[in-house]
Amino acid sequence: MGEVRDRRVDIRLIAATHQDVARLVKENKFRSDLYFRISTIPLVVPSLRDRVEDILGLARLLLRNLAADLGRGHLDLSPDAERDLQAYSWPGNIRELRNVLERAVLLGDQNLLDAKHLRFDDHSRSDWWPQNSNLTLQELERWYIERVLEEEQGRVDKAAGRLGIPEAHSIKRSRNTP
Repeated sequence: MGEVRDRRVDIRLIAATHQDVARLVKENKFRSDLYFRISTIPLVVPSLRDRVEDILGLARLLLRNLAADLGRGHLDLSPDAERDLQAYSWPGNIRELRNVLERAVLLGDQNLLDAKHLRFDDHSRSDWWPQNSNLTLQELERWYIERVLEEEQGRVDKAAGRLGIPEAHSIKRSRNTP
């Protein structure tokens, strides 16, 4: 970068898209010269929603990698979590699957991930994020504590453990914050 002389390099380019690039070339929406330079071995991989049978295997592989990356022990999925993972449509494919699992691992404190730990990016599920986007940080914190308390069926010790805060703090925050 920034040099005026040519430099020889040996690279392999791997690119992914959800577009039909050959069709885009025919429609003059993608440069044909670039297409012919990069399309040496095109691979077509079906979306995750079309490979429901692969979801649990991929999820287990991702959980093993997350456990290693985060210094956690063996992570596993409950039958309810497995059911929810297979029922979801995965518009974000494997990247979204990884994000959902990582979020569950980071926000949870257990090695068995249950359906309640999974937070999907499905925008039709309006129950996950508060509808009011004008919340202060304090209000958002209160909302989240109350949500976790609800998920833990009012068990303050369990909610505090999931939140990583002292039990007294969670009670004080949820009851005294406006």
